[in-house]
Amino acid sequence: MSRRTVRHAFTLIELLVVIAIIAILIGLLLPAVQKVREAAARMKCQNNLKQLSLALHGYHDTYDRFPLGAVWNGGGMYANPRSGWNIPLFPYIEQGNLFKQFPASAAAQQWYPYFTPEATSATGPTRVVVQTWLCPSDSGVLLNNQSWGVYALGNYNAFFGGLNLGGAMANNSANRAAFGINFGARFADFGDGTSNTMVLGEYLRSRGATNDQRGMIWGDQPGYGQVYSQLSPNSTSPDLLYVGWCDNKPLQNLPCINGDGGSNNTVAARSAHTGGVNVGMGDGSVRFWSNNVDLLTVWRPLVTLSGGEVISGN
Repeated sequence: MSRRTVRHAFTLIELLVVIAIIAILIGLLLPAVQKVREAAARMKCQNNLKQLSLALHGYHDTYDRFPLGAVWNGGGMYANPRSGWNIPLFPYIEQGNLFKQFPASAAAQQWYPYFTPEATSATGPTRVVVQTWLCPSDSGVLLNNQSWGVYALGNYNAFFGGLNLGGAMANNSANRAAFGINFGARFADFGDGTSNTMVLGEYLRSRGATNDQRGMIWGDQPGYGQVYSQLSPNSTSPDLLYVGWCDNKPLQNLPCINGDGGSNNTVAARSAHTGGVNVGMGDGSVRFWSNNVDLLTVWRPLVTLSGGEVISGN
C-alpha cells in the first residue's frame, strides 16, 4: 500500500505570495482610510467653527456687538492693555469655569496677557487647551512656552480688514471688517449681509520652534488672533510676521518672512485640508472656500462689512 504524505505548513513561496497579497490590500485600503479620517477631521473642524460663530451671536445678544478685535488703549500700536477677542467668548463655548479664572479686566478686554499670573503660573488658565479652538487636521503643537507665559494654541482667528495690520489700524470704513483695532461689529454694520461676510478663518499652529507663536489666539497681531485677506487661502506667498518671529516651513504650508514691527505684517488663511479653508460667516454658517477663489472679486470683498460687492461662487 502507498503512504499518503500530509503537509502541515506553507512553503516559503506560498508564504511570500500571501504576504504580498496582504501588502497590496493594505496599500489599496490605506488611502481610503486616510480619506475617511480627514473627512471626519474636517467635519469636526467645521463644527468647531460653527460653535465659535454661534458664540459670537451669543455675545452679541448680550452686548449688542462682537468682542473688540484687539484693544489698544488710545489706538496706538501695542498700547496696553493689549487684550484680544478670545476670552469673552469662553462662557459661550461651555468654558465658564475657565473664564472665571481670569480677572474681571479680562472679561472687559482690559487685560494684559503677558507676565501676568494667569499666564506664568503652573496652573494658569492660558495653558488650558480648549478643544473647540483646535482643528484635528492640524498636527502643530498645542502649547507655546515663553518667559512671559505659557499659552495654548488654536486654529481659528478673526478676520481683520485693511489687508495688513497697518490697514486695520487705519480703520477706514470702506475696508472695515467684523473685527478691528478697538472695534467689534454690530449686526447693523453688516451692510453686505451677514451671510456674505467672513468673520473667522482657519490658521495653522506653530511646529514648536521657540521663535514661532503662530496660532497664539491670545495675541493681538497677524497670526496671533488675526487673519487677513491680502493673500489667497493657503497661498504659497509667505506670511509677514513680526520681525524675528518667522520659522519658515513652506512644506508644512507655513511659509513666512520677517515683516516689521507691525504695520506691514499680514497672514493668509491656512489649513491642513486639501484644496481650501473653512470659514465662519457672519450668519453663523460655515463655508469651505477654495484656494482658487478669485482674490479681488470674491475673497477680499468677503471680509468687508459694507463694500456693496456682489459675491458669487466659492
